[in-house]
Amino acid sequence: MMNSKWLGASTPTQRTIITRTQIESFLQGFPPLFRCEASRIPFTYPIVLWQSIYVPWLPSEHDANMIIHGQQSFHYIRDIQYNEELFYQIHLSNIRKKKGSQGVMCLLDCDMILTNSQAHPILHANTTLLLLDKPESIAPFSLEVPHPTSKSLLLPDLPELYDIWNQRSLLLPGSTLIDVCLGTITGDKLHAYAKASRDNNTIHLDAQKAHEFGLPGRVAHGMLILGMIGNMLQGLQTENMKLSGLQCRFHAPIVEGDIVYAKVNVQSVAESQLARNMKSPDESSLENYPSIHCSLEVFIDQRNASLSFNSENKTLAYSGSARYVRV
Repeated sequence: MMNSKWLGASTPTQRTIITRTQIESFLQGFPPLFRCEASRIPFTYPIVLWQSIYVPWLPSEHDANMIIHGQQSFHYIRDIQYNEELFYQIHLSNIRKKKGSQGVMCLLDCDMILTNSQAHPILHANTTLLLLDKPESIAPFSLEVPHPTSKSLLLPDLPELYDIWNQRSLLLPGSTLIDVCLGTITGDKLHAYAKASRDNNTIHLDAQKAHEFGLPGRVAHGMLILGMIGNMLQGLQTENMKLSGLQCRFHAPIVEGDIVYAKVNVQSVAESQLARNMKSPDESSLENYPSIHCSLEVFIDQRNASLSFNSENKTLAYSGSARYVRV
C-alpha cells in the first residue's frame, strides 16, 4: 500500500496553450482511418498533459511497482479552443485497495481540472490507476507474438453514421453509432502512440518488462484505443450535436497481436438540466442541453479476423459510455 501521506495532495498549477501544431503531431499517433480533423482538439488529448508534469505520488520507472490504467473519464463543460490560455492541476482524491487476480492492488483515484484564465472550468477528467507489484514468480518469457492473418490488417469503411444530426432527426434508443474493427495491435502502433502522447510506460514498449509484471505481452495504451473511438465519435458531431462526455473502464489488457472491435449504441435520450431545474445555471454549459447517452464496448479476438462485429467468442476488454448534447 502506498504511503497515505499523499492523499489529498495536488500538483502545482500548470499553464499551457494548445496549438494546432501540437494536435497535428498528436494525431500521428493514431492509424490514419481513426484520426479526427485537426480543426478541433481531440477529445482525449488533455490526458497528454499528464506526461508534461511531475506527479510525486506515482512510482518512477526504477521502483518495484508498475502503473496500469484502470478507468478514465472526460467531462467537458465546454469545448477547448486553440491558443487559449489554460490552467490545470492533478489531485489525488482517493487511495483504496482491491483484490485482483494477482493479489491485493492499490488503486489511485486522480482528478484533473482544466480551467481558463478566469478560473472557469472547462474539463474535469478522472483517472483511476492501478499500482502493481512484481509477482514473486513468473513463467518463462517468450518473445513470440501471435501473427495475425493478412485479412486482420484490413479495415472496413466506416458505415453511414447519421449524416443529419439535427432537430428533425432524433436518435432513438437502440440506434448504432459505431460498429467497427479497429484493426490489429502492432508494435508500430504502440510506438507511434507512445511518441505522440509521450506515454513511454515500459509495459507498452518492452515485452520483457511487461512479462515481469505478469502481463502476456506489450500492452496497448488504453488511451490509444479510447482515443480512436473518441476521434470517431467526435467526427459525428455537428453544429447541432456535441460530444460532451466519455468514460471507460479497462477490464482486460489488449496486447500486441489482438484484433480489436468497438461498438457504441444509443441507450437513452434525456431532457436538459435547465428544464429539470428551477435555477438559472450558466446556459453556455453543455450540462444544460438535451443529451443522448450511449453505451460503449470494446472486444478483442485473438483467433479470427472477421471484420463484422459478433460478440460470441470475443472477450470484453473495455466498457463505458459516451454522451452527446443537442445544442
